[in-house]
Amino acid sequence: MDQRRKPFLCAGLTVSLLLALVPGARAEVVSTSEALALGEGAATRAVVDAYLARQEVAAELASLGVDPEVARLRAAALTPLELEAMAGRIAEAPAGGAVIEVLGITFLVLLILELVGVIDIFKKP
Repeated sequence: MDQRRKPFLCAGLTVSLLLALVPGARAEVVSTSEALALGEGAATRAVVDAYLARQEVAAELASLGVDPEVARLRAAALTPLELEAMAGRIAEAPAGGAVIEVLGITFLVLLILELVGVIDIFKKP
């Protein structure tokens, strides 16, 4: 091989390898119903976030040994279906915030935290 061609060959191989490592992009058409669902998901998330930001809820979580910030982070990781269920329970709660509803939602948050392994309420033998 000619010594003058070697640098060009090395540069060409390097560029080819780098281009091979770049993943391709995909684009899909989003339907109107999917776009509306994304907007509703943001509104639902805002309802749950506002509820968890309330001082009474934070105090109740703290009294149960759960850091309110951890509960907010776990709520942010909920699936859209879980988020919808939680927002539905919040919406059904009376305006005064009855103790049973607060305990129910707190239990739901604790259960989710337990299932993902953030806390360990139920000691495993």
